[in-house]
Amino acid sequence: MSKKRGADAYGKLVRILIVLFVLTVICGAGYMLLDQSIKAQETENAARAQQENDRLQEAYRQAKAEEQAAAAQVETPEWPTPKQEGWDVIDVSEFPLSNTKTYTASRQELISSGMLLVNRWHAVPDDLAECEFLGVHATDKTIPTANANVKLLSPAITALGNMLSAAKAEGLEHYNVEEGYRLRATQQQYYDTAAAKYADSLTGENLINKVVSEGYSVPGTSEYESGLSFRMGRYAKGDPIMDKKFYELPQSDWMVEHSWEYGIIFRFPVQGYPNATVTDKSYKTGQSSKLSIYRYVGVPNAAVMHIMNFCMEEYIEYLIAHPHIAVYQDGVLKYEIVRVTDYGGGSATVNVTRSAREVIVSVDNMEGYGMGGLIVAIAY
Repeated sequence: MSKKRGADAYGKLVRILIVLFVLTVICGAGYMLLDQSIKAQETENAARAQQENDRLQEAYRQAKAEEQAAAAQVETPEWPTPKQEGWDVIDVSEFPLSNTKTYTASRQELISSGMLLVNRWHAVPDDLAECEFLGVHATDKTIPTANANVKLLSPAITALGNMLSAAKAEGLEHYNVEEGYRLRATQQQYYDTAAAKYADSLTGENLINKVVSEGYSVPGTSEYESGLSFRMGRYAKGDPIMDKKFYELPQSDWMVEHSWEYGIIFRFPVQGYPNATVTDKSYKTGQSSKLSIYRYVGVPNAAVMHIMNFCMEEYIEYLIAHPHIAVYQDGVLKYEIVRVTDYGGGSATVNVTRSAREVIVSVDNMEGYGMGGLIVAIAY
């Protein structure tokens, strides 16, 4: 009996072990199948991810190519081509100056460099009196003057000397600078004397208009007070040609034609004066009297005024509308001129090209004292 029970127990144990072995084999086989399935899924997922990544990259490349193609179709502004013969003024306001450096000008430089607008609507700034006014003949003994009291600012004297030397080389001499810088007190005396003649019949604006029409500016608005303007005449002792007015002489005609080459303009053109080639600008300058007043503005600015037949007021208005211009002669760039806005007074720092041969920076006084813009003239 005990042997039979032992055999049964042993057989039962064997069966259990067999079952456990079978289960272990099944589990192992299942794990292997599951692991293979997971790996296969991972491989499939990786392949799908790579396909999606490739699709996105291709879509990006296509989008970028389309963007570049669209950009290529948009016209890029090109610097205009100048005329190859003669003078040409081109508006390049949509282009900034290139290859620049900074240039700093003091307040005194800004108000004495030529483009300070002075007329019946724009007064001379008070601090102009702080500039140094030099005796013209004492500074340049080749310039004849009416007396030793004729004074101007230095840039005007230099330009005047260069101009008269060129005229002499062409056989025209005996110029005489009859008047230059005028003190405010002196201008007041001239104005009061002229106004006194009409004080009994005219008042207010009517009186002012009458006095100005006779060539006497309101004190503070006279070109003579700028220190950049001068009245020209002719002197030759014992010469009967002195019976003629200056504007009737060849010396005057030469200045009308050539003074701009030295940075000097005829300030108040009226119809047919000083000669028949001159057109009326009194509606802009506010001065209709026949005055032999010339004004230093700098060569680049004078060149544009000459080329475009502008008076000083028209030129500044043109720069307000076209704040960057390029000036060519026979296809070669000679000048770039930029108007900088919002000048607030004092010294100023502006951008200029590194290749500039000369830089002239002037306040234009277009909005009155301490306001307006700066005119940056660059010569090459």
